[in-house]
Amino acid sequence: DDEETGADLVEADLVEADQVADGAEERMKARRKWIPYILFCSSLTVALASGMTVKFFPLFFKDDVGLSPTQVQIIYAILPFVMVPISSGVTRLSRVIGRVQATILSVLLGSSCLFSMVFLQNYLDSHPFLLVPVYLVRTALINASYPIRESILMDFVPKNHRARWKSLQSISRFGWCGSAALGGYLADRWDYTFTFFMTATIQASSVLFYSLLLPLVPRKEGER
Repeated sequence: DDEETGADLVEADLVEADQVADGAEERMKARRKWIPYILFCSSLTVALASGMTVKFFPLFFKDDVGLSPTQVQIIYAILPFVMVPISSGVTRLSRVIGRVQATILSVLLGSSCLFSMVFLQNYLDSHPFLLVPVYLVRTALINASYPIRESILMDFVPKNHRARWKSLQSISRFGWCGSAALGGYLADRWDYTFTFFMTATIQASSVLFYSLLLPLVPRKEGER
């Protein structure tokens, strides 16, 4: 009888443990429904901040730094060759430290580069050979996590809803027009550097949104 009682207790404990595990899994599934909303808010924040300055970098290089139009165009011709290896590097890093972790790191580093263009303005403006690489790396880092964010979205959004979330990206593109107008106002009211500072601050703040994904998205792709 004692053995039967002991076996019954063990079985009851196992059943209770399974119920607890099932409950935890259901709660996690419910929380993961928020992943696309969090991704959208974080990506929109970065996009609107970028829109404030992306159209004014050429003017900044021409008017404030003193580069010729040809030199400015050379910068943008070089940019894709910088973006490709940095994006690939961030993607490879995500397989080691996690996709959300790599995204946060790339945004923080990219924002830091833009902050350096603000706080070291006098030195960098007089040394274009240093300023231009900082700008190139900054732009590459801010955009490097796009494939990672897309993979997260594809993993946690049902196939029949993916087109809906992809279409929402048009809001970000439309928002660029409004944020560009704001960036132009700030540049006229103060200067390009102040606009860069606001962009870097807003982009860095997007890390708060991305941090919400840390307990929801597994470090390794395919895990649940």
